[in-house]
Amino acid sequence: MVKKIAAIILLALIAHASIAQQKVISIGTLLNDMVNRSLDVLCPSPYYTSKLQTSHDRRSLIPGTPSWHANDDGSGFIRYEANKGRVEKVLFDEKGPGVITRIITTGGAKGTNLRFYFDGEKEASVVIPAYDIAKLPIHLPDGLLLLHEHYNTTQGSSLYYPIPYGRSCKITVDDLNRAYYFHANYRTYAKSIKVKTFTVKEAKTYQKQADETGEELLYSGAYVMNEADTQRQLVPGASLILSLPADHKAIRTLAFNLDGYAEADYGQMMRGLIVKITFDGRQTVSVPLSDFVGSGMGAPAVKNYYLFSDGKGNMSSKFIMPYKKSAKIELVNISNYPVEAQIRACTSPWKWTPNTLYFHAAWRQETGLKTNAGLDYNMATIVGRGVFKGDVLSLYNHTPRWYGEGDEHIWVDDESFPSHFGCGTEDYYNTTFAPIHVFQTPFGGAMREDDEASRGYNTFLRTRNLDAVPFKKKLKFEFELLSWDTGLVDYSSTVFWYGDLNSRAITASDDQEALKPLPKPVYTGDEN
Repeated sequence: MVKKIAAIILLALIAHASIAQQKVISIGTLLNDMVNRSLDVLCPSPYYTSKLQTSHDRRSLIPGTPSWHANDDGSGFIRYEANKGRVEKVLFDEKGPGVITRIITTGGAKGTNLRFYFDGEKEASVVIPAYDIAKLPIHLPDGLLLLHEHYNTTQGSSLYYPIPYGRSCKITVDDLNRAYYFHANYRTYAKSIKVKTFTVKEAKTYQKQADETGEELLYSGAYVMNEADTQRQLVPGASLILSLPADHKAIRTLAFNLDGYAEADYGQMMRGLIVKITFDGRQTVSVPLSDFVGSGMGAPAVKNYYLFSDGKGNMSSKFIMPYKKSAKIELVNISNYPVEAQIRACTSPWKWTPNTLYFHAAWRQETGLKTNAGLDYNMATIVGRGVFKGDVLSLYNHTPRWYGEGDEHIWVDDESFPSHFGCGTEDYYNTTFAPIHVFQTPFGGAMREDDEASRGYNTFLRTRNLDAVPFKKKLKFEFELLSWDTGLVDYSSTVFWYGDLNSRAITASDDQEALKPLPKPVYTGDEN
């Protein structure tokens, strides 16, 4: 018994020492993590939960009921609160330790204030004299702040500058009579984790690092060492296979180059070239090439922190993809178009640890979906342990106007209510209000937008950085199908995640779905 007690005490001391040796999470460590792709492949340590707090319509309580798609999404808040003669709406109120990883505000800034209360403060230490997160009183470099195209009228913007808090964070607004749209993605850690609370003074000491982080997000290059490649004329029905060096390696850059095709065939051909990746004997990727690189229907250009395509046959992925024993990249031509194809992969040695995960991607498509009929589109349902890293929504809108009123719902593990409940497709993809122009950012954007009324082709991309979503057993991701005018939409979606080898998307489409002809582009932006 004495030996047993001594062993328990020893284990407790080791655990205590381990906690003591953990790094303190701060603005500096978080900025470093934002551009450390090696962390993407790991189940987080220390582990955190990832959630979203928004101004969504609070009548949405029970899935499948008429109120589930309630759409007054600037009305939601937590409670009213009196403070020194003011009445404030509480928009965000969470106990720490935690980190806000992304904030969206929009709705017009005139005559109101946002207040940030940290660690139980009686009075807010940060007050923004407008409903405009871009007015945070520090220099916010390009790459960490996105001003939406409607910014000049509604102050729509997305902030990716991390805001850590040790004990608590509360955000309020003091105009009670207006609707505002608010989103805050955040992490919550175990209470034993040390987090240094944000202050404006400390943020200014990290200015150089913030500037460098913004530069890296915007302009990071590809890993170009240890290149392997293969190429051939890829006729319909043929495959191009690249097998990579064995034993504890990681793909750092994966590139595809196409030539010898007719320009008019490019979009349909890209949908009919299927990327299949097998790690350690298990296929974890099966996605049309157009969607694998974030382009979607028609395969337009992409410029993102993780994904690139010039829209002319040259494209790459910078998601790190580790493996223990073997890796095989395959490009299968199920289209009717011959093409000269090349696969190039750059690898590096990789030390495998118990929390190392494999790269996964899956694709699905449904056509002829009816909007405003109480339906949700399932972007993906993933089973197994993993970390959700991003997605592509590519579609053809057959209705005459905006199709994307629907909110996103993300359920993690055994949740009875989604921990991520948004305010509309546009906000999820960092636009606030329907986009009227193509835009590209480090975290995604609108890759395709054929018409200012949102008719015809539209493609959105979002990749996740500090706002990644870990899950232990399951993740389900859906969008409500709501539009201004009831009609039909064709939706396809691609999801990217890291997971155990047996993790999989149970809702993925088979390859043959990619053979459906893409609709003829009708809207080119010139129609009234």
